[in-house]
Amino acid sequence: MIDLVISGPDMSGTGTQIADTINFFQSLGKKVKDLRGTEIDALFHAEIFSNYNSNFLNLREFLNGTQISQTEKERFVFEANNLMIGGGTNEDLKVASCIQNQVSTYINPDSADVWILEEPTKRGAGQVNRALEQQRTQYNSSLDSTAAAYCHSVYRVDEFLRFRKILREKNKIIVRSRSEESACYQIYDENYLKNGISREVYISLPGHQFAFGYPPTHVFIVCAKPDWTREEFLEMKKNRSAGRFIDDHEANMDYQLLTNRRYATSRFDELYQEACPKYGATPPQISRFNIYCTKEEIKNQMTEKIKTILNYE
Repeated sequence: MIDLVISGPDMSGTGTQIADTINFFQSLGKKVKDLRGTEIDALFHAEIFSNYNSNFLNLREFLNGTQISQTEKERFVFEANNLMIGGGTNEDLKVASCIQNQVSTYINPDSADVWILEEPTKRGAGQVNRALEQQRTQYNSSLDSTAAAYCHSVYRVDEFLRFRKILREKNKIIVRSRSEESACYQIYDENYLKNGISREVYISLPGHQFAFGYPPTHVFIVCAKPDWTREEFLEMKKNRSAGRFIDDHEANMDYQLLTNRRYATSRFDELYQEACPKYGATPPQISRFNIYCTKEEIKNQMTEKIKTILNYE
């Protein structure tokens, strides 16, 4: 079982690195399915929709497929939405999961070799994180890292019980875009994160008990040097944020420098070393990559590291 997390501070290129990793596993002939997205994105992979999903990485690829008729695309969207809205009872809210039960729509974990996940999710409490906690100024409020940590804890219970638990038990390869290391964004700092959550409380939250009790096997971090300066950060932000909507996290320079510093130093490793043994688990193997390397360089470095992991496993 491989549970690989690819992470780093904002603008570190996680989306590109996940795409490169997907391409690498596909080049090995492995079947990859992408669970990132909303509830309907997850439902796309359900067994009852196998006539739609069998040859596609995700719902977006299906909807953009030129070989698929518009009628067929509309039929799937209608059927998936109809499955969830029903008559207002719990029976109708059949969200997707890899568990066969009476309250969810079954995704066969054996329908792929590699499964792609993300954090925050775009469903459940993760959607609250993305739409509200990271955008508080849009609601005439301000960043609250303690509130965000509690939201993260909730969706981690959800994602673990619905997906990660069974995928791990089935010895699948899991690739995640960020994970419990979002603590870098949320744990208290007396200067730059005064409304952050305490380390002890963060580790003890129910979702984080799953997170650290069943941690990633490997973590890849793309980050800058620990003493990254304001000038260096602003230069990178100027080069990488053109045309991109900047959320509250990305707009706060001191917060970004703090986050990078935590990623780049032993503070990150120590979080896992402290939390995992509390729940009977082994801390992950951690590898770091230079944020100033080109996309191609990082791609090649990560590919070589994954090859080593696969041979070792």
